Amino acid sequence: MSAVAIVQTAFIGDVILATPLFEAARAACPGETIEAVVRKGCENLVMNNPYVDVIVPWDKHGVEKGITGIRLIARTIRDVGIHTAVVPHRSLRSSIALLLAGVKTRIGFAKGGGSLLHTIRVPYRLGVHEVERNLELARAAGWKHEGFRPAIFPNDIDRSVVGDIVRDLGPFCVLAPGSVWATKMWPAEYYIRVGGEYAKRGLGIVLSGGPDDETLCRGIAGNVPGAVPVAGLLTLRQSAELYRRARFVLTGDSAPQHIAAAMDARVFSIFGPTVRDFGFWPYTDRGVVIEESLDCRPCGTHGHRECREDHHRCMRAVTPDRVIGIIDGTLDDS
Repeated sequence: MSAVAIVQTAFIGDVILATPLFEAARAACPGETIEAVVRKGCENLVMNNPYVDVIVPWDKHGVEKGITGIRLIARTIRDVGIHTAVVPHRSLRSSIALLLAGVKTRIGFAKGGGSLLHTIRVPYRLGVHEVERNLELARAAGWKHEGFRPAIFPNDIDRSVVGDIVRDLGPFCVLAPGSVWATKMWPAEYYIRVGGEYAKRGLGIVLSGGPDDETLCRGIAGNVPGAVPVAGLLTLRQSAELYRRARFVLTGDSAPQHIAAAMDARVFSIFGPTVRDFGFWPYTDRGVVIEESLDCRPCGTHGHRECREDHHRCMRAVTPDRVIGIIDGTLDDS
């Protein structure tokens, strides 16, 4: 069997932004097996993707952690017969696994862990979107590298589950307040203010997130009349379907903005510790970044557990009234 692999074992958003590579691989290699190697927990994102034949979830923090895990994944990759791997994740572990698997052509960025193990190294440019950076890897592989965008493919079950949740809501919006990084989170009381305003206008309010966001989302929903918390209840594809149906999605620089953008939903993303130049804004014409210019921004590539300046002004200075005004103005123009 002849196969090509796309290896992205970072976070949910990173996997979404790598999905154009699946389509590029299929277009360039129509008769070959396309394999997706993703972090365990992200496999739901690529299930039902018509450009993916095999999914390999890597439990990097569980049974497949450490050197043993690298060897196990290498064995799995070797069994599939991969000759070319495109690796947008700048990960030493991924690079070692591909080397051990005997993958002949290994294409990745000339930056970060494992870059010296790639056979083809591509410059990592700032100021362009991560999708376009990833597609530069496709170009290095000799594949077509234009015209592809992130995509998630909900199925009939996903649509039915979401339909049951929103059936009685009428028009609705989604608030997705969570993040792995605390400094990327807009204050809960600000979400309450925005949710309350749109609930007053007759819009349904849905609070969305993963299992770790359940307490946060329930707390916000409990202070917004009629709000429905669904954090932890939906799969990633079901969340994508929910966002697709929403009037708009309000979130931060986190996975929901990329899920929404992949579904071409209207998305408003509040940026604080990070900036657009890192390349992770919503990749859609229907996305709006809301931010406050401060000397302390950016303070890191991802964010932090606590604000280093002890004021979190990058998020607190973006007021609910300002966000409501931007949402209203954008919706009026659409």
